[in-house]
Amino acid sequence: MARSALSRRTVLKGAALAAGAVSLPGMASGQTAQPLRIGISLSDVPRMWGGPEGGFEGIRFGGYMVFDALINWDMSKADAPSALTPGLATAWTVDPTDRKRWLITLREGVTFHDGTPFDVDAVIWNLDSIFKADAPQFHQPRVGLVRSRLSSLAAYEKVDAKTIAITTNVVDGMFPYQLSFMWYVSPARWKELGGDWQKFTQRPAGTGPYKVVSVTPRERVELEANSAYWDAKRVPKTTRTVLLPIPDGNARIAALRAGTIDIAETLPPDAIPSLKAAGMQVVQNSYPHIWAWRLNVNPGTPFADVRVRKAANLAIDRDGMVQLLSGTARAAKGKVLPGDPWYGNPTFDIRYDVEAAKKLMIEAGYGPNKRLEMVAVIASGGGGQMVPMPMNEMMQENLKDIFIDVKFEVVDFTTIINMLRGGTRSDQQKGFHALNIAIPSIDPTTGWVIYDSGLTAPRGVNWGWYSNPAVDAAIKAMREAFEPAAQNEAMGKLHALLVDDAAALFVVHDLNPRGLSPRVKGFVQARNWFQDYTPITIGPAA
Repeated sequence: MARSALSRRTVLKGAALAAGAVSLPGMASGQTAQPLRIGISLSDVPRMWGGPEGGFEGIRFGGYMVFDALINWDMSKADAPSALTPGLATAWTVDPTDRKRWLITLREGVTFHDGTPFDVDAVIWNLDSIFKADAPQFHQPRVGLVRSRLSSLAAYEKVDAKTIAITTNVVDGMFPYQLSFMWYVSPARWKELGGDWQKFTQRPAGTGPYKVVSVTPRERVELEANSAYWDAKRVPKTTRTVLLPIPDGNARIAALRAGTIDIAETLPPDAIPSLKAAGMQVVQNSYPHIWAWRLNVNPGTPFADVRVRKAANLAIDRDGMVQLLSGTARAAKGKVLPGDPWYGNPTFDIRYDVEAAKKLMIEAGYGPNKRLEMVAVIASGGGGQMVPMPMNEMMQENLKDIFIDVKFEVVDFTTIINMLRGGTRSDQQKGFHALNIAIPSIDPTTGWVIYDSGLTAPRGVNWGWYSNPAVDAAIKAMREAFEPAAQNEAMGKLHALLVDDAAALFVVHDLNPRGLSPRVKGFVQARNWFQDYTPITIGPAA
């Protein structure tokens, strides 16, 4: 109750400061002066230093709004999956003489928000800040948020004034996806601030469509449109945008109803009917997401036994979960839905079958008189987590039916992200059997190579030390595919292996509902974890 009250006070204070529409000099044609106010579900604003915490919601607001990657996402369509699109690079090709070497052509004429040029030297400086431990700009807390998503990068060099070469440690046709997870900051601004990354988070400079005006930790971020943005089609239509952290879902709903925010991220499903009745817009769309438990499969742990993993998957009433979520999710059959180009042909049918689950548990040595006691780490909220408490409580009840007794370790979202990187063999996590965090399937890097046995901590986020030689071979085959058809075939084979081995406890796919004020116009909910807020305009108050 105290947290909800605090969240409401925070948003009301923030909205009062942001509410007044003003006439700003230099407004572009079609821009509106009324600020766009977004209530995000994180408990704090993501640090604006080109490697935001807060998972993919942190990237949504602390990454692509203020910064660009060499390769961005096309977030303009609601009726098709998002694809990669040129960002600060205009082209990327594999060296025909060496399939581990990528030649990246940089976009010319781009400037950072502080007016300094984006160029090849800035790219090298940024790469050094992540990969060169003796570089003055190297800073481990920031590095940990970026490096694991660029697991194939081995070396880089300046080729000429507009070209860099990046060498991967393995042949990796999917490497361009990795480049979408590193964002470029102004070296000049960092130097201006005395080489202090914490100060940089207060006065950041990127190349993105929004400039940061001010940052108040745990309260708000003020942004303004970057009228000089290199992609003229994506200059924001609102001159001012305000990000307000409101971790409590009911507080976000209250703020939307009160008119103190314009967009509420991550709606509590039970609030949707009343929001619609009140004239609010509710938008949702499928996107590459699976709400799941990652499993600790270290030797000697219960989930090292595939029979226990399969039993757990058969114990979950996913249709009941969808009903609990008021239809804002779809029941999972794996990491992706049947019909997806990456689904393949798995033979293990993920379904609700308690008797089959009990049989597997008894075969594994468990039963009414020998129950399995386990601890699952769950987050109180955060991007992709949906409504974790009631969902996990339903999981707890379902698993009880097959002799599994679950206790919860509840942490905040930033903590669970840090735990994900630390892995189950760290001293703090040896007693944990599962970690509930949404898994992206947006690209082969973030949600698929988490099963690579070579990417355990500290090299990657294979949290549970999953190891399957067939999966490792399939990941290798996926990386060695360069043509789209071959990539789809390789990904389908990989997915089938993961489902058949019950590599995770797959539950539901989120439809990611958002609440919008009726004054919000122009928003297109992409089939992506990330969204483009630049087309939005705000109409006058009713």
